[in-house]
Amino acid sequence: MGRDSLVQDSTARDTLDIPEADSAAVGDPAAVGDSAAVGDSAAAGDSSAAVADTLDAGPTDPPFPQQDDIFGQLLGEPGYQVVRYQGRGVGLDVGRQRVQLDREAQVMYEQSTIDADTITYEAGLQFVQGCGNILLAGQGENVISDECLYYDVSSTVGTVLDAQTSFAQMGADWFIRGDMTPRGSGTAFVETGNFTSCDLEEPHYYFRAGQIKVVSDDIVVAWPVTLYIHNVPVAWLPFFAQDIRDERRSGFLPPRFGFNDVVASSTNARRSITDFGYYFAFNDFMDAQATADWFSGRFTRLNGAVRYRSIKKFYRGNVIASYSFGNEKTLQFQMRHNHELTPVTDVRVNANFISNTTVFERQTFDPTVQTQRIASDVGIQHRFPFASVNVSGSRRQDLGAQKGRTDLTLPKLQMTFSPLTLFRAPRNRSGPFNNIVVNGAFSASRLDRTQEESDGRRTEVASANSAVRIGSFGVSGRTNFNRNTVLPFQPTAGADTMAPAGSGSVSKLDYGAQADYQIDLIGSTTLRPTLSVDASRFQSDDTNGEFIAAPARLRLGAAVSTDIYGFLPGVGPFERIRHKVSPRFHYDYSPAVQASDSLLAIPGFPVSNSRKENRLRLTLNQTFEAKLREEVELDPEAEALLEGRSLEADSIGQAPGAAPPEADSLAAAGDSAEAQAPAESVEEGPAEAARGLTDAGQETAPGAGPGTGDPDAPRRAQPRRNVVLLGINSSPLTFDWSRENESPLTTDRWSHRINSDLLRGLSLNMSLDLFEGSGEERVFAPILSSLTGSFTFSSASGLGGLLGLGGGGGG
Repeated sequence: MGRDSLVQDSTARDTLDIPEADSAAVGDPAAVGDSAAVGDSAAAGDSSAAVADTLDAGPTDPPFPQQDDIFGQLLGEPGYQVVRYQGRGVGLDVGRQRVQLDREAQVMYEQSTIDADTITYEAGLQFVQGCGNILLAGQGENVISDECLYYDVSSTVGTVLDAQTSFAQMGADWFIRGDMTPRGSGTAFVETGNFTSCDLEEPHYYFRAGQIKVVSDDIVVAWPVTLYIHNVPVAWLPFFAQDIRDERRSGFLPPRFGFNDVVASSTNARRSITDFGYYFAFNDFMDAQATADWFSGRFTRLNGAVRYRSIKKFYRGNVIASYSFGNEKTLQFQMRHNHELTPVTDVRVNANFISNTTVFERQTFDPTVQTQRIASDVGIQHRFPFASVNVSGSRRQDLGAQKGRTDLTLPKLQMTFSPLTLFRAPRNRSGPFNNIVVNGAFSASRLDRTQEESDGRRTEVASANSAVRIGSFGVSGRTNFNRNTVLPFQPTAGADTMAPAGSGSVSKLDYGAQADYQIDLIGSTTLRPTLSVDASRFQSDDTNGEFIAAPARLRLGAAVSTDIYGFLPGVGPFERIRHKVSPRFHYDYSPAVQASDSLLAIPGFPVSNSRKENRLRLTLNQTFEAKLREEVELDPEAEALLEGRSLEADSIGQAPGAAPPEADSLAAAGDSAEAQAPAESVEEGPAEAARGLTDAGQETAPGAGPGTGDPDAPRRAQPRRNVVLLGINSSPLTFDWSRENESPLTTDRWSHRINSDLLRGLSLNMSLDLFEGSGEERVFAPILSSLTGSFTFSSASGLGGLLGLGGGGGG
């Protein structure tokens, strides 16, 4: 179907003093009752506003002729009603006071406009008939039909045969079709009509109703209603009602219930009605709702919720409460509040309370509650110029199998110092004691874990660490304090609180220091020797409350990392393929620690492993990377995919010419110097390429833009044209040669993570069990123990999208 756009004479509109109105919106309900009240959106000058969603815009209708002085005087005569019309052909019968418009006919009466193939107007009878490709446009409303329209102007009653209109609800357009009869302004009835959200000519599903009432921008009511799927009736409802107002508003919430809740199949059937209540919209930043749930023979639950948000004061949150009563009672309370007091200070509150967890578990229908925790926490974070401080507290209560266990963490302090650079100087003018970087962190917490029928435990933890780096040399230190205290179980009030034998307090203080130096060898190969010293002190009831020093332990180590490259010939759209192997070796040696027998006899003394350590950790990562041929064109989605960013983020947040993230490219291996050069220099000859050197013989700045005349001008980064065909990241393998009569390989499970740019959303994880058995009898027998993966797909995820074959790219 198709119809022409509407063009209205603005001069005539002003003369008639027709009020301004919003343009007609696609999908608004029809209201064709009172011709004097039908909206003027189609006559407001916006031709696109009157085009319905289901119509194709045709050629523009010719505008009404400009009025002259005589026509203006006629419009101003009192006692007359003005009807303006036009068409490709006009037939006038003066005796019968009849006008017939043919071919692209259009009639405008007050604030209503009718388009049709043929329109006949009986002035004496005040009757309008339109046939073929009908569009009735009013105040923000559109009604279309392929049949006929009959309208009595005097009584403002009419009918549109096989009419179609639409309304918007929850982001979807709903279409109503049937014989439509207006009943006053903004209200229409549809006899034996259908409504659906499927916009196809033959919808996959639809609801058929005997009567449909549409109140413009208010409500749609239908009765009785039958659901059809592919023209097969599958469900029946006595009535259907839907609020179609767009704005937030107060009102009743429709209850939820099923067919078995209305018609019980047996006397033992359990029925329920939920979410029946009222919604309060106080303003744009605060609302509330109160609902009730009824479960026959079990309980009744009252629910309340308040949500709030302030944009100017930077806070948001909600409060939710529910109370269940019947055979058993329980109260549940939840509160969430986040407040940005200042740009550097944040406060958060998350409170949860359940008066009876047993009743709560019985009344819930969520199976995950059996492994759930009731969590509450409160905290404040402040960012100083030199550090970030976070003070918080939390409470965790287990449900299900661990029911009865409660963890209370109060307080919890975390402080992270910002890196401080001393004696700052440019790198090309810095000395051995310039650019000294100092950083550190501190944390402390206390955790009380209580059980319903057993002893509890209190854990107090504090740690501090700091580091200083001078160029390639670094020194770091750490201190950890841990105290565990048994909280005796008290079965009844006033019982003996003395701890049983063997309980009490155990404290441990660990401290150490490490020095390392990084040596850059050939290419990406680095060597980092380390020297560390670790010591500890121990305190318990067996030491009479005194701290006893454990023997210090010395460790020597070295870490070596490098990259090994191998190149393979290209295939298909790939010019060359590179295999990169990145081994990492970390060796540690620690001599045996000698401790006296009296120290080793103390329960819990930290020198449980005093033997010699001689370990090597090997990590092996592999990458197969390919370089795209120059003739392969990339569409924006493929470029975003290769640069590791989303197309949406690039379109709104990344400045043009911003450099992509650093990546391991083929050019880094020296296989293609052209990959690092700008596109202009690749096509230029030697003379043009030599312009990269200044007259003084110095190289231009890396950001110099070609053709700008300014060597310091920024140059747009070239899109990355390297594709990771396959990436394999493996967990370390640990070898310990200090173990006697056992295999030096101590790693029991070897894990791998596999990814590829060809399928950006693919993540595959696999694990191998390397040994069978344990101890001296274990045998090396690798076997696949687990294989997990996840996958997400988009238009640029596949190889076709990557090479520009699926998104319109060329190539």
